[in-house]
Amino acid sequence: MRVLCTVVVIFILGDLWASPRETQPNVLLIYADDIGRGDLGVWGQTHFATPNVDRLAREGMRFDRFYGCTVCATARAALLTGNTNARAPIPNAGGLEIRLAAGLISQQEFDEGVQKRRARRPGEYFMGEMAKSAGYHTAYFGKLGIGYTETAKWIERYGFDEHCGLYDSVICWGFYPEYYWENGEKISLPTNPRFTKASPSCPLVGEEDMVYVEDLWLAKCKAYLRKRAEEEQPFLAIYATQLPHGPASIAPKDYVYRNQLDWTPKERVYASMMEKLDRSVGELLTTLESLELSENTIVIFMGDNGHEPDSYTKHDAEGMLNGFWDGHSRGEDRFDGTLGQRGVKRSNHEGGLNVPFIIRWPGLVASGSLRNRRTTVYDLLPTLADILDVEIPVQIDGLSFLPTLTGKGLQKEHEALFWLNTTGASKETILVGDWKLIRELDREKSDAQAMRRVYRPALYNLREDPREQYDLSQEMPARTEKLQQMID
Repeated sequence: MRVLCTVVVIFILGDLWASPRETQPNVLLIYADDIGRGDLGVWGQTHFATPNVDRLAREGMRFDRFYGCTVCATARAALLTGNTNARAPIPNAGGLEIRLAAGLISQQEFDEGVQKRRARRPGEYFMGEMAKSAGYHTAYFGKLGIGYTETAKWIERYGFDEHCGLYDSVICWGFYPEYYWENGEKISLPTNPRFTKASPSCPLVGEEDMVYVEDLWLAKCKAYLRKRAEEEQPFLAIYATQLPHGPASIAPKDYVYRNQLDWTPKERVYASMMEKLDRSVGELLTTLESLELSENTIVIFMGDNGHEPDSYTKHDAEGMLNGFWDGHSRGEDRFDGTLGQRGVKRSNHEGGLNVPFIIRWPGLVASGSLRNRRTTVYDLLPTLADILDVEIPVQIDGLSFLPTLTGKGLQKEHEALFWLNTTGASKETILVGDWKLIRELDREKSDAQAMRRVYRPALYNLREDPREQYDLSQEMPARTEKLQQMID
C-alpha cells in the first residue's frame, strides 16, 4: 500500500507541474500607429466599427489613462527600454534610408547619420533580450525598432530573433514601399513605386497590382504564430502595424467606405484604414484560437502616441494664432479621435500622450474591466519582466503594474511621470498626481513664419480640468516653481 500511495502522489504532483509551454504565457503586442482612444468603438466611436478590438476589451482590461509619448520613435524607445524618453536611446535622423535608396546621400553619410545621435545614449537593456533570458523566442513585424532609421544589427541588439518590416520611419509614411527587410535581407516589391525623392509615394488609393505592405506584415506574423505552435516554444511577438498613420492611404480591395459620400475622400480612406486594422486584429485572434494558443497568450493592444487627424482634416482657423494651433478641438475632427482632449500627436497635452491600452490575459485579468490608474509605456517592460519572472539587471524608470492587472499585491506608484518633447509643439512636461506642468508654446510671442518659438510654463489640474483649458501657473506660483524644479 505504501508503494501505491507513493506512485499516486508523484503522479498528481507531476500533473500539477505543467510543462513550460503551459505555465509560461506567450505575449502578442499589437502596436498601432497614431491611433486615438476615440478611434475605437469601445471608447465611443460610431462612424465606423472596430468589433475585434472591442472584443479584446470585453475579454480583458482597458486603461483610460495610459500614456505613450508624443511621436513614434520616442514611444518605441520607451517601450523597448522601460525608460522615459529623457533616458531612453536618442533617435537618429529619419529618412536616411530612403535618401540613400534615392541616391540623395552616400553610404558614408548614411552610416554616420545612423550613429550620430544614437551613440550618445545607447540604452542598456531591451525588451527582446529580457524575453530571451526567460527562454522565449522573439519577433518584431512592421514598423521596426526605435527609429528613426534602423539597421538589422540594431534590431538584433534589441533582442529579436526574427524581424520583418521597414527600418526607416519616413518610408513608413507610405504603404507601397519599393522593398522591405526580412532578417536583414532586402526583399524587392517590383510592382510598387521606386524611391526617387526624400519621401515615399503614397496614393490615396493604390493600384490593383501594388502591394499594400500591411498585408505582408499580417501574413508574416500569422506564419510566425503557426511556427511557434509547432515548435512549442513560448514567444514574445510585436506586431507594429503602420495603421492608421497618415498620409491616408488604402488598397482598392480594402476601400470599404468608398460609398460614404457625405464624408471627404480622406475621411473615407481613414475609416477604411481603421476597418483594416481591426480586421487584422481579428485575424490574429482567430489564428491564436485555431492553434489553441488563446488561453495561454497575453494579447496587448496599444497606441504609440496621440491621435493625428492631420491625415484627413485641418485645424479650425479660430484656434490659430501666429501660425500655431491652441490644441483645442472645435469639431473639425469628424471621428473625434482624442475624445475632445487638448492637443494631438507631437504635443505633450493629453491628446498627444493619452493612448488606448487593452490587455487580455485569460484567467488572470478580469474580463470587461476598466482601470483609471495613470500608467505609461515605459511601465510595460518591467510588467512583462514580472510576468516572465525575469530580473532586470539595470536601473530603469518604469514600474511593474502587475498588481493592477491581477488585483494581487501592492501596487507601487511613480513619484512623477515625465516626458521630453523634440517636436517643438511643447517642451518638458511633468505630472505629479493630478498636477501637470507643461512648457507650452506662448503663441502671442511666437511666430511660425519667422520660425520663432517661445515657451512658458503652464499648470493644469487634470482632475478639475481634463481638457487643459485653465492655466493656473500665475495663481499658484509656488506649485509651479516646485514642479519646475522637479523638471530641472
